[in-house]
Amino acid sequence: MPLQRRWPPVPRYQPRATLSQNNPVSGTKYTVLDTTRDVRIIGIEVSVNWSVQPTMLEIHITLDGSVVTHSYPGPASGIYYFVCNHVTLSMESADPKMAFLYEGRSVKVEAESTGGTVGVLTCNLEYAKF
Repeated sequence: MPLQRRWPPVPRYQPRATLSQNNPVSGTKYTVLDTTRDVRIIGIEVSVNWSVQPTMLEIHITLDGSVVTHSYPGPASGIYYFVCNHVTLSMESADPKMAFLYEGRSVKVEAESTGGTVGVLTCNLEYAKF
């Protein structure tokens, strides 16, 4: 008997994608997850440790060719900010009622800080593939 596919497909959790960029250049996007097919983003957290406060902390998510940017002006040093279901980064984790944040056939995630003097830009991404 041939193997039957389940519908809808069941996502398979992947190892956490991480970024730890020392001395990031202001305005440079650093890749957390390079373009990957059939991805469901479950959670993203981002942090900067700085000696001079940056003006903006951003996460750029490219979904099937469209870019969604989540940002936080004047981030505190060493505090994790989370991507939520609005375009501002939040100090609160994602809504517990949400199963996932985004999904797409082609997904790329990048982190960026602008201005200031940043020692370390850190980002963690939880995701699954279909």
